[in-house]
Amino acid sequence: LNESIDDEDEVLLVVAEKLGSFDKYLGGKDHIACLFQPLESLATVEEPTVREKAIASMCELAAKMSDSSLETHFVTMLRRLATRDWFTSRISACSLFAVAYPRVSDSHKAEFRGMFGQLCRDDTPMA
Repeated sequence: LNESIDDEDEVLLVVAEKLGSFDKYLGGKDHIACLFQPLESLATVEEPTVREKAIASMCELAAKMSDSSLETHFVTMLRRLATRDWFTSRISACSLFAVAYPRVSDSHKAEFRGMFGQLCRDDTPMA
């Protein structure tokens, strides 16, 4: 899936949408984290509709994860998105903080507030 990131936007849009319900094919919520790698790639593409679908799928999957798995996998992915050079990943990160914030530890909440504040002061107006 990661190699097909250069496919047509229409294909990527469908992939981004369908990955949100793929957990049932992987053996349940314990394996959701393996879907984040392709979704993270899709959340960085230039086409806004693809990014939005990837974010929606990430939110859908995050809601099904245990709190400990969310802290381990989702938080790590969110850090990567928030700190990448390209603005598309930072835009996607802005949309994902709200999903994880209520379910993470106080130390992660403080980290999220710092990352979100940094994104609010981003030089790129799109973020």
